[in-house]
Amino acid sequence: MFALAGCQRDVAPSESGPARFASSGHQAVEVPVASNVAPRITSAFQTARDIGPGHSARVNVRAMDPEDTPLRYVWEATVGTLGKPTALADGSEARWTAPACVDARKTPVVHVRVTNAAGLETLQTFTLSWTGPTCAPTRSRLKSASNVVATKLDGRPAQREPGADSW
Repeated sequence: MFALAGCQRDVAPSESGPARFASSGHQAVEVPVASNVAPRITSAFQTARDIGPGHSARVNVRAMDPEDTPLRYVWEATVGTLGKPTALADGSEARWTAPACVDARKTPVVHVRVTNAAGLETLQTFTLSWTGPTCAPTRSRLKSASNVVATKLDGRPAQREPGADSW
């Protein structure tokens, strides 16, 4: 809404740029339209950088949305255990607990995704330096069905049909 020579008019934003208003006898006025933007992290904090087995660290993030919409915080960790997040007045906090060992190919990392009502998100990453022992590497997926061993409910080995992709 803006005023021009004693009159008020609603201004509708255009998809391609600033809103425009023209009135007979008056000069056209351009009003910039702010597009929705992702939330902004205002602070990020972790209680430890170096960590070993069984220890924990608190990680917290504070954020704001320029459009003042509610924010959603989703926490994830590459290894270890995340406790239930705690809501803060302007952010979120979680406790990360280290495992007994970490695969040598992995780095302990905690991520928090901050998402606004429009679905735009900002990612904050907390990296921890592992001081504990390494574990044997783990396989996350089998390469092919030929690596699968199955047993029927009656205890006899299952047979795969030749050329079949599944059991």
